[in-house]
Amino acid sequence: MVAPDELAELLAEPYRVACPNGHTALRPAATIPSAYCRSCRESYHASELVDRRTDPDACKPYRRGND
Repeated sequence: MVAPDELAELLAEPYRVACPNGHTALRPAATIPSAYCRSCRESYHASELVDRRTDPDACKPYRRGND
């Protein structure tokens, strides 16, 4: 989960934030704390996005147990 006030700063770093499906092709919204995923073609609120540095496998639950 990404805090709304940190979203713009985190999105400035390439591949840092992912959508719930694991895509990192995100564009920040101008007015609300959300981002548009170009791969999914959907917009996600900051609370739905994943900071890959703090929880790298949060958006890939099928990988758990296969390490």
